[in-house]
Amino acid sequence: MSNASSIVTSNQTGVHNDLESSIKKHLANPFRKPYRPFSAEIFHQANEIISDANLPVILDSGCGTGESSFILSEQNQDALVIGIDKSEKRLDKFISDESIYNENNLILIRADVIDIWRMIKQSNWNIKKHYLLYPNPWPKKDQLKRRWHGHPVFPEMLSLCNQIELRTNWQIYAEEFKFALELVVGESVSIETINADSFISPFEKKYYESGHELYRVVTS
Repeated sequence: MSNASSIVTSNQTGVHNDLESSIKKHLANPFRKPYRPFSAEIFHQANEIISDANLPVILDSGCGTGESSFILSEQNQDALVIGIDKSEKRLDKFISDESIYNENNLILIRADVIDIWRMIKQSNWNIKKHYLLYPNPWPKKDQLKRRWHGHPVFPEMLSLCNQIELRTNWQIYAEEFKFALELVVGESVSIETINADSFISPFEKKYYESGHELYRVVTS
């Protein structure tokens, strides 16, 4: 098809040899990078909305255009869905001059999730589920630290809630995420394939129609 997405290619053939040591290092040395002032300002606005709503929260981190967040908000009317992405271009459909969108049970935030996750932990939000939908795979072998499970913030992210769902179109990313979850949580985690009737966004549909294998890793 003319607008098909390229399948992820890599010089890495399996779970990265350094993943286990990387995770153990990050568990032993908490991530303490200072917050960006802009992130703190946006978080304060979002925190006030969440306090007033008094609803469980569903996070959609790295939400891209926000369309997946919109779908999740329609599917979960009893929760407040919060989509976070740092790209001004991707969120411009919903956000223009402001850096936060608030409508019904959907909030979209233009901010860096690395800052927001740590501030969420400090504020003890009631997070029902956390979605990580098709994060940048950073497929080169020397890019492990750019993947969420290889990043120093990974332990902080895991501490936000018990139920996490990752979706990816790169099998190695799914395998590494499963490995990382099992190492930290100590429970068995499965990898599932995604069927044609469960698309969560137009991007997922495009990946599927381009012939990609789609993978889902979920904690309970």
